[in-house]
Amino acid sequence: MVDEAYKKAFRTALQARMKKLFTTHLVIYLVVNIIWLVINYMIVMPANPNLPIWQPWYPPIGWGICIVIHYVTYVSGGESLIMEVEAEAER
Repeated sequence: MVDEAYKKAFRTALQARMKKLFTTHLVIYLVVNIIWLVINYMIVMPANPNLPIWQPWYPPIGWGICIVIHYVTYVSGGESLIMEVEAEAER
């Protein structure tokens, strides 16, 4: 009984930590990319009018794909990772 209560508490704590890390990653992504786009559209693009308008969007799109992978792996699919950590801890 105590073992099951411990496992449940461990799972809850680990899920909360995974969600917190994802939220931190998402906030950093938003802040950095807003600054990136503002700098590009206010400074870089006027200085170089021959640059394509879509060019500054490559880094946010690439990082956005990584954000989606982070969410799918650790937040929505985190249960399997938690089971792996529990199995490793029991050894």
